[in-house]
Amino acid sequence: MELPPNITLPFFAYGIFRPGQLAFHRVKKLVKETRAQSTIRGTLRLRDGLPIIDPTGHSEIQGDVLIFEPNAQADAYQRIIDIEPDKHYRWDVSISNGIQVNVLFGKSPQNGSIEYDGQWDGRNDPLFTSALEVVEETLQANSEFSWNLKPLFCLQMAYLLLWSSIERYVSLKYHLGSRVTHKVDFLAQESAFAEALQQAVKNKREVFRADKPQEKFVLDPNNPKESLDYYYQIRSNITHRGKAVVRDYDKLKDSLSELSAIFRQVLSKGFEESA
Repeated sequence: MELPPNITLPFFAYGIFRPGQLAFHRVKKLVKETRAQSTIRGTLRLRDGLPIIDPTGHSEIQGDVLIFEPNAQADAYQRIIDIEPDKHYRWDVSISNGIQVNVLFGKSPQNGSIEYDGQWDGRNDPLFTSALEVVEETLQANSEFSWNLKPLFCLQMAYLLLWSSIERYVSLKYHLGSRVTHKVDFLAQESAFAEALQQAVKNKREVFRADKPQEKFVLDPNNPKESLDYYYQIRSNITHRGKAVVRDYDKLKDSLSELSAIFRQVLSKGFEESA
């Protein structure tokens, strides 16, 4: 995605770049002034869970006008386009509270979208609320192994759902594109992940790749990157292994319990740091 034609204009943030939302950390230090509760004309819609604006609408869409430091305007807009995929957004200029602003309008906004009534808030994303409740409920309901393997299968489903939540988090915070493993790697760099990892994990353990048994990953509370690879490999083994292995039950249950607790702390800290 290219920079907007006029980078000296302020930016109207109505989604992930609003203060308090996950991507605001990317531009937070470059903002000179924030004009909260600003509005522009249009209709707010959702596509793939992301807010987009249809400029042909006649509603008032609330957002915040971000005025960047004069010597940081190019850097700020570059950080914005580094996360926004071309398939969803395009640049245009609108008027907010009497001033011109750059806005990321939706491309073909009525295609594959639904009208959204209210202000978009990433905290209310179902993958951050209902999904995590389902994970916890499934973990509690399947705390004992059974030879019919139903508890194992339920935990597998919950683990994949948890990873859907994690991938949603890194998408909103780091990049909206499809490079999943690249985005997930950022998680290991967050101090909240390292801190929560040490709280949740007391002992090392290892997992081998289902498709390449000679390769292994070690869960180490003092090594965030290796530990993240361990948890991701558990996920990969679920999708690649055609037949459940009984001894995987305890490893899966422990991983689901730990990673769920870790991610809840990371999620909370992520929104907190973007305020």
